Amino acid sequence: MDGHSQIYLPRLSKINKGLIIAVSAMFILEVVLEKAGITLGLMFGLSAEQFFSGRVYSLITYPLLSNSIIEVILNCLMLWLMGSEFEENWGAKRYSKFLLTVVIGGGLLFLGINALFFRGHAVYSFPLTGLSGIVSSLCVAYAVIFPDRVFSFMMVIPVKARYFCWILVAISLFQGISGPMYVGTWGQLGGILAAYLFMVVVSNRNFQQLSQKVGQMTQLKRSRKGKAKLTIVKDDNDRPPKYWQ
Repeated sequence: MDGHSQIYLPRLSKINKGLIIAVSAMFILEVVLEKAGITLGLMFGLSAEQFFSGRVYSLITYPLLSNSIIEVILNCLMLWLMGSEFEENWGAKRYSKFLLTVVIGGGLLFLGINALFFRGHAVYSFPLTGLSGIVSSLCVAYAVIFPDRVFSFMMVIPVKARYFCWILVAISLFQGISGPMYVGTWGQLGGILAAYLFMVVVSNRNFQQLSQKVGQMTQLKRSRKGKAKLTIVKDDNDRPPKYWQ
């Protein structure tokens, strides 16, 4: 550290901008519709009861909902500060895959815990919502890539990213096992696990070689399609063209 205080605000990237707009719009819509007795959390939140009843789409939509304006502000701020840096370094394609892996991985662990231990309990219909799983996963990814960078734990205590990650996991795990009302924390832990596995897989040399081969094959197929030329096929009497081939 150079001893100077610096505030670094990365450029808000395209995917994160879209997420922030979507989350903010959904929150405003939910506040408006609640006055009419319509709860978006029950429609688009992820609950084991609703998912196994056919609302499979909720495995993707649940991060777009939030419980409070403070949650919206803090999570969107973290998306901007960390997510934009990852999107800039990884590219939009890999970053999108990372987010999708985290969302689905967190949702599946949440559903699995509910199905195994809470079937018939009130929390079986408890909806999982929010960006907390994504934000926690970004913290883990940050700790893996930049382990010696310093976070401010509780906005006061300076902690290296690697230790901040372990503190985050420990808190989430404690909440998850402390009682059924914290079952949503398992979604957050599932996202953290999915994020770590994603980074292990994509950094594996064999996976990188396979990915490069698949990319080359895809590019070759596209180039072959792109080289196709239209030719005029004429009849034997050299009359005007009969058809395009």
